Amino acid sequence: MDPVFTPDVFPCGCLVTTLSEQVILRANPYFYQECQQTPKAKQRLSDVLTPASKIVLESFVMPMLLNLGHCEEIQLTIQSNSGERLPVLVNAHVQHGDEPLIFWVINSAKQRDKLYQELVDLRNALEEKAERLELLSQTDELTGLLNRRAFISRAQLLLKQADRHQQTCSFLLLDIDHFKQINDLHGHACGDAVLRQLGQLLQTNCREHDVLARIGGEEFAIICMDSPSDSAAAFAEKLLMLVSQQPIEGIAVTVSIGVATAGQLSFEQLYKQADLLLYEAKHAGRNRLEAALYPANPSRLNPDI
Repeated sequence: MDPVFTPDVFPCGCLVTTLSEQVILRANPYFYQECQQTPKAKQRLSDVLTPASKIVLESFVMPMLLNLGHCEEIQLTIQSNSGERLPVLVNAHVQHGDEPLIFWVINSAKQRDKLYQELVDLRNALEEKAERLELLSQTDELTGLLNRRAFISRAQLLLKQADRHQQTCSFLLLDIDHFKQINDLHGHACGDAVLRQLGQLLQTNCREHDVLARIGGEEFAIICMDSPSDSAAAFAEKLLMLVSQQPIEGIAVTVSIGVATAGQLSFEQLYKQADLLLYEAKHAGRNRLEAALYPANPSRLNPDI
């Protein structure tokens, strides 16, 4: 038995309106049920739309129908009798004759909008997760400072900036004195607390454009642009004093610092020089700094670099 193809059996809104005023001549039950409308005499399509959709109908849809004779996948919003707003997708075609008519097919877009919003929410969640993972990949878990990988990346950018502006750049390498004894005498939990609080102290006292990180067990690094009014050596002296004057977890903690300042050096060269200076500070008795200004010509630096 052949199916009966009538608008009444299709799961979409089917309407026929006049072309001139869009008066609804006929609409199938699905349209009235799904859109929560009540048939009315001389009801116009615009009567069931929200104010914004009425503007779209008159300024966009109707000109398209008059010029092209059809429109496809236009989203409008129907205002139901209960006040609910129903997003719909509209396709329409003009049939010319003694009285030109418009044949409309209206499909609910609620599920589509819901799925779209779910996709947007999922995309946002994935982006937030990616940002968190990126942050975790750059952060030292114990202190919350930059880790070694992120520090190298940012330090290299700062060195390039210093080179462009023909400025010197300084590398401060800090190491906690006798840290093994702190762990042995007071326990690793205390040692972790010392690392955290020292990291906070350094972060509080670093300048705006300094790059600070924990790059090893008890080793911290700071790289910064140098300025005549605030030299890296003076900054390191300040840090030495602050650390030695503030017991951490009831323990007198000190640090040794190597400060290498130079222009036009690679990150590896500057790091190597700071490490040599840190070794000298340790060898000279700890709780002190060793600083040096290196020439721009790398050939005059330590031949092992």
